[in-house]
Amino acid sequence: MRGGHGIPSGDKFDRKLKRLRRIEAGYRAEMRRAQQAMKGATVDRVKAEKRFEKVRRKLEARIEKLQPKIKDLTNRRAGMRS
Repeated sequence: MRGGHGIPSGDKFDRKLKRLRRIEAGYRAEMRRAQQAMKGATVDRVKAEKRFEKVRRKLEARIEKLQPKIKDLTNRRAGMRS
């Protein structure tokens, strides 16, 4: 038998939710950094915009994959509290 106590399921939901929201915030911050880099690129504006759009599409796809997981955890946590 292993030592220690298990983590209560409510805390597990909170930890998972916090982790997923942190990941989402990181993606959004990365998108903002890419946008700032695009604004700073004055040499070849078209190339910089294409690069930003590519990064934005990739990050938005990742965020779209996270959204249902975040929503599900939020709903499950709310169901446990009521």
